[in-house]
Amino acid sequence: MKILITGATGFIGSHLTRALLQAGHEVTVCVRNPAAAEQHWPGITAIPGNFQTDHRSADWAPRVTGVDVVINAVGIIREQGKNRFDAIHTQAPIALFKASAAAQVKKIIQISALGADDSAFSHYHLSKKAADDLLTSLQPDWLILQPSIVYGPGAKSMGLFKALACLPVIPLIEQGDQPIQPIHISDLIRAVMECIRPTGPRNRRIALVGPAPVTMKTLYEQLGAWLGRGRRRFVSLPYRMALQLARWGGFMGATPLTPEAITMLQRGNTGDVGEYQAAFNHTPISLADALAETPAQTADRWYAGLYFLPPLIRFSIAFVWLFTGVISAWVIPLEYSYALLERAHISGMLAPIMLYGAATTDILLGIAVLARYRVSLLGYAQILLILIYSAIITATQPEQWLHPFGPVSKNVPLIATILVMMILEKNHD
Repeated sequence: MKILITGATGFIGSHLTRALLQAGHEVTVCVRNPAAAEQHWPGITAIPGNFQTDHRSADWAPRVTGVDVVINAVGIIREQGKNRFDAIHTQAPIALFKASAAAQVKKIIQISALGADDSAFSHYHLSKKAADDLLTSLQPDWLILQPSIVYGPGAKSMGLFKALACLPVIPLIEQGDQPIQPIHISDLIRAVMECIRPTGPRNRRIALVGPAPVTMKTLYEQLGAWLGRGRRRFVSLPYRMALQLARWGGFMGATPLTPEAITMLQRGNTGDVGEYQAAFNHTPISLADALAETPAQTADRWYAGLYFLPPLIRFSIAFVWLFTGVISAWVIPLEYSYALLERAHISGMLAPIMLYGAATTDILLGIAVLARYRVSLLGYAQILLILIYSAIITATQPEQWLHPFGPVSKNVPLIATILVMMILEKNHD
């Protein structure tokens, strides 16, 4: 069949695209960077599309013409920049669904979320529900799949849980008895593959959940054991404190940690596995069995252990630049700074230019690091500047290399740390 999938570069979408290609379907992915998608999946058809802006049926009409099945797998867990729930979960999908109906697409499959129902209260769930409800009013066959937390290779939410399971003391909301019912990505893919069949289920909302609920505390115990961390220690946090801490989640990059996520977690995230079993004649794998079938690798332990380090490294490097810039020009006596410059053969009118120019450059670099501005280019700029500073000091004051406090030798680990930051920041979102 000719299948159009949106969200193909995301966690669920990438697994789904691979499965559809392996099954021999003619797959078109609608993404913001078609060239990158075609390079990732040789032979695939990739067309441009942007859920941030494509909110009219006319935007989608040429993309769905001649398509048999449309699958929407676009979703965000937190709002950042132009990625807003209303745009990504409601306006763009509704435009896509209306265009698909007008083009007489045979079936539309919406990957929604468990909890996007009449009891929904979060902005996340309500934005999903709005598109779901519109879809049910259209004429083509439709399926609304409502997965709980989805785990498997590349899952961001489970990545956070693995990182928390590696902490010396694991924070729990209250007693950690919030129930969740995670489903493995392979079982979600199995469901979608059944849904696209002409004889598959139609015009239904189906909860995609694991075989039985587990509490958050049990989840951390299972993940900790899987990662080889031994007995876990826990600390109980009041719900209001957990909400407050989640507000700092934005400083950690694009993690799923938000006040709204904490609120949804406190409510619980479970469903009736019987719906899945009846629709697909299959029982999804449990978390314990899935972990047992795929032993943790060194990469899993590295990822979990490094998960919280990118912001710490970024803040540390930014602190070095900001502190150096402010101290050198505006805190210590100018006579001392000028004396250091004179030892580097910089004096006269050039001295204040160099002093305040270097201080301003350091401060701007610190701000740019905090803002995560063009991480790779910024990283190389920092390394180049450090090398220039080190070369000047080496040429004019080589004895500084032997200084017991290491004012120059500390540049070596700083360069290494910047290189680590470049890699971690690039892959953390």
